[in-house]
Amino acid sequence: MATSPAGKRPAPKKTATPKKPTAPKKAVGISASKAKAAAKTKAATKALARTATKKIAISGRHAGDLTDLQSRFVDEYLIDLNATKAAIRAGYSEKTAAVIGSENLIKPNIAAEIQLRKQERQQRTEITADVVLREVWQMFRADARELVEVRVGCCRHCYGEGHKRQRTVAEMNAAREKWIDSGKVPLDFDEEGGIGFNPLLPPHPTCPECGGDGYSRVVLHDTRKLSPEAASLYAGAKHGKNGIEIQMHDKVGIAEKLFKHLGLYEAHNKQRNAAQEALAGLATSELLALQARLLGGGEGG
Repeated sequence: MATSPAGKRPAPKKTATPKKPTAPKKAVGISASKAKAAAKTKAATKALARTATKKIAISGRHAGDLTDLQSRFVDEYLIDLNATKAAIRAGYSEKTAAVIGSENLIKPNIAAEIQLRKQERQQRTEITADVVLREVWQMFRADARELVEVRVGCCRHCYGEGHKRQRTVAEMNAAREKWIDSGKVPLDFDEEGGIGFNPLLPPHPTCPECGGDGYSRVVLHDTRKLSPEAASLYAGAKHGKNGIEIQMHDKVGIAEKLFKHLGLYEAHNKQRNAAQEALAGLATSELLALQARLLGGGEGG
């Protein structure tokens, strides 16, 4: 066994230094994706909870403020937005339905409930004022000639020989067979203006029968091929005593709705009121002088 030299202390034994704990590695790849997905799911859950809370608040905010009769009135009013009819259907007296219906519409609790119920219906059906206005604008812009139009072509005499009545080939053959079947002499059959009638040809300017005006006919177009605007204007078709009748929405009524929405009536009324105020400020002599200038076509001299 080896001994340390005399006069020297033995070297102290080295102690092992404890290793620091290894820091956890950051999640990468699949782990990071899972973390992001979890965060998104948590956010979506919170958003759904807020929406559900909002809907509960809307549906129950004013329901308790209405009587059973008022609640039925709201239900009926939302069917056709007619206050008088809604009051009658809800159970109010017919004699006072018009008055009560109008009064109900201005009561704060009923008005608020109607507005909230409309908002809920818009959420369910995704119908908004913009959607309705866009549909009305399409009707207003529609060209009715896409649905039905009047076409003018030649008459039967325009291009017949000697401007006599002209037939198609099928018409000529049918007329000749009928003539023969009746026992008449075939050689006596009158072909008149001959064959070749084509209603698509323009009127003949010197035709003695139509005077160059031709023959007018109504043409109905295939409703499967309508533009979006024309499809909005189309209100259906029916068989009448004169054949098929095309029905359209009232463009005058549509224009009325657009004018009111755009405030054009208000602008017109403001201009008219301004003109009336300006005229009211003129003296009688000035009005007479203005009238004389208008009737005379300008300044006299």
